[in-house]
Order: sequence, then C-alpha cells, then structure tokens
Amino acid sequence: MNYLKALILGLTQGLTEFLPVSSSGHLVLLERLGFASTDVFLNLTLHVATLAAVLIVMRREVWGILRHPVRGDGKYVLLASLPTVGIALLFELFCPVLLFGSLLAFGFLATAALLFLSEKLARDKGKSVGVGNSLLTGVTQGFAVLPGLSRSGATIAALRLSGVSCERAAAFSFLLSVPVIAGGFLFEGVKTGFSVQGADVGAVAVAAVAAFLSGLFAARFMLSRIKKMTPFALYTLVLGVLCFFLI
Repeated sequence: MNYLKALILGLTQGLTEFLPVSSSGHLVLLERLGFASTDVFLNLTLHVATLAAVLIVMRREVWGILRHPVRGDGKYVLLASLPTVGIALLFELFCPVLLFGSLLAFGFLATAALLFLSEKLARDKGKSVGVGNSLLTGVTQGFAVLPGLSRSGATIAALRLSGVSCERAAAFSFLLSVPVIAGGFLFEGVKTGFSVQGADVGAVAVAAVAAFLSGLFAARFMLSRIKKMTPFALYTLVLGVLCFFLI
C-alpha cells in the first residue's frame, strides 16, 4: 500500500467518522474502487486514531463520566449502548453479509432521509437527554453498523427529532462514539488476533496521523459550526444514487 492511498484512507476515516456521512460506507466504497486496504493492523490503528481525536475534543465530558459514571451523561451513554450492542451482535450472528456493504447504496439513501427529516421536522424544545431518547438513539446507532448508514447522522437525527438542540445532540453523539469505537477496536482485534503480519509501518503511520488530525477537525467543526444537516443530506443522497452505478 503506497503512502498516497494511506493518506486518502486516513483522511476519509477521520473526516467521515464524525461528519454525518458514514465512515464505514466511505471505506467500503473506497475498497470497491481499489483505494482502500484490507490490512487488519491498519484498520485497527485507524480506530485508535479516531478514538484519540474524540477523547481530546470531548476530554472534559469524558473525564466527568469517568469520575461519576452513574451520574449525568454517563448513565445515558451506558443506557444507549445496550441496544446498540444487542443489535450489532444480531447482525454479526445472523446477517453478517450485510456488514460488508451489500446494501451500501440504500444505507447512504437512508442517511439522507434521516438528515432531511431531522432538518425539516425537528424543533428545539429545550429537551434534555433522558431515558427514552437515549434508548431510541442507541437503537438507531445499532442499525448504523450497516455501511452507508451514518452513526453520527442517525444518532443526531434521533435526538433532534426528540426535541434536543443541535449542539447538545452533536455532543451526546460524540460521547456515544467513544464506547462504539473502543468496542469496535477490541472486537476486531480479538477476532483477528491483533495481527500485524505484512503491515507497512510507514503507510500505517501516515494513515493514522491523517485520521487523527482530520478527526480533530471534523469533531470540532461539528460541535461549533454545524447548524444545518441539508448539505450532508444532499451529499449522501447523491452518493447513494452513484453507488447503484459504481458498485
């Protein structure tokens, strides 16, 4: 794997992990187009890079949860993670073929629909994150294991449609990404034995740095600048239509 491909892969992972456009969908698309690598060690390293990025951006919130895990956001992150894990395991056990992108175009189109709905129907009612909307968010996050269906897009849309403000929805979505990314790293690592066989250390380093820096940018951008989901809805709509011709 050359350094240019590693750079493209790292930038794609970092940006799309936190923007509502589906990182898994983009990586599957790049793989189908011959740009991505199936290197296990590289994929695990990208998980670590994006996890480091979100931990830095959300460091105060994460530290607060670690200090008081059953108070505040901590209990709602745990509550939302339960249906996420259950749904993800069901897909892994009974429909693993869907996790490889066989419905990629439909995943992108579903993301576009969710973002459009959240933009048109959501009203900021000043609601906080609670038991009901955290469970709903966990369910939508579970279905986002399907490539093309954006995890951040689905969780932000679920929270926005329940009356949570855009800023609060984005912040809680990023908190939810911490156990998801860490869990994905551990699951894939255990399944593959954390293999480093055949890894190109230089390319992995380039991809990791690119994923980390672009992840920092994307997370901070979403938290401070994003008010509208329409541009991302249009982007995923176009991408979904293109996938019918590209794949």
